Amino acid sequence: MTHLKIYYNIIIFVLLGIFIWLCALMIKICLSYFPWSDTQGFLALKQDVVHFLPWQIAFKIHVVFSSFILLAGFTQFWPVVRQRFPVWHRRLGWLYILTVLGFAAPSGLVMAFYAAGGLVTQVCFIILGLLWMASTLLALQYAVQKNWSQHRNWMIRSFALSLSALSLRSWKLILYQFAPYVDGLTPKLIYQLEAWLGWVINLLIAELIIYYLSRKK
Repeated sequence: MTHLKIYYNIIIFVLLGIFIWLCALMIKICLSYFPWSDTQGFLALKQDVVHFLPWQIAFKIHVVFSSFILLAGFTQFWPVVRQRFPVWHRRLGWLYILTVLGFAAPSGLVMAFYAAGGLVTQVCFIILGLLWMASTLLALQYAVQKNWSQHRNWMIRSFALSLSALSLRSWKLILYQFAPYVDGLTPKLIYQLEAWLGWVINLLIAELIIYYLSRKK
């Protein structure tokens, strides 16, 4: 095994560990809202809408299905599942697509209209929701057409947007480290920045991955 291959495997192992840790953190956060308490965590900051039934239903749906999306989506890119268990690859792919289109993205769009941080954040999450639905629909369309290269590309984009739930929180941790040293980096501005960085950077990375894969052919 070459040194390059060893370094590659180490990087993959580290990234996998980070992903598993972030997923575990996400599941822990989701579980913390049940049994329901309108003063728990994030909900303590949403007292203006937490009793508004459409928002409350959308929030519960979004929280419940987010963890399924991360786990099902991850299996679509893990070679062991794709190559050795093709039936489960397809089943989990359907689970991912139906969960995004039927539950997570629509509920996210409802919540986007009530996002904290004002119009800047609301527009951000609306665009995210629409792109998430569009990329997932295109991934489904190309799968039905058996255009596997385009299916893969759009699944990469879709899952990159799914990961915004994790990357948003990562950017929050990073930005708060800079807050004491940067004038004007208020909690509101941090939330606006993390909202945009959480999916825009992911999508740029997705495009780089797609470009790299296309060059390998």
